[in-house]
Amino acid sequence: MKINVYGTESYVTWLVREPVEIDTDNYPELEGKTEEEVKEYIRENYWEMKPTNEDWYGDLGEELQQMDLRRDKIYNEETGVIFDNE
Repeated sequence: MKINVYGTESYVTWLVREPVEIDTDNYPELEGKTEEEVKEYIRENYWEMKPTNEDWYGDLGEELQQMDLRRDKIYNEETGVIFDNE
């Protein structure tokens, strides 16, 4: 009997990109909010917010994802095996 055995790896990668500085005065939806309220709003809406550079990006989410990497971390690495038909 011959059995194909495959080695597997899985892990979690955490990427942190360079920051984008926004001026809250340029975002009417942030007017009158506290710093914590602004942060929460951005967490929930960054894909719908205008970017700081409208010539290059369609929204703030796209701009954030295109910034250069500042650091990365790989953790929770696991190894194992699988066989054909798994």
